[in-house]
Amino acid sequence: MIVVVNEKRVEVDEQTTVATLLESLGFPDRGIAVALDLSVLPRSRWATKLSELPGDSLHFEVVTAVQGG
Repeated sequence: MIVVVNEKRVEVDEQTTVATLLESLGFPDRGIAVALDLSVLPRSRWATKLSELPGDSLHFEVVTAVQGG
């Protein structure tokens, strides 16, 4: 299965969850937000298998919180 994360195509197993995808790509556990097809994906849904998410193609944007002023 192919998903797109921050405009990069990534091949994953259908049993992969959002959380394991993020971990495999080196994203930290905290301080990030995930959008799926331009809608924020709540952390409570990160345990969902990618194959169970709606849509024919999955496009994720992952952003890191930055502190500044």
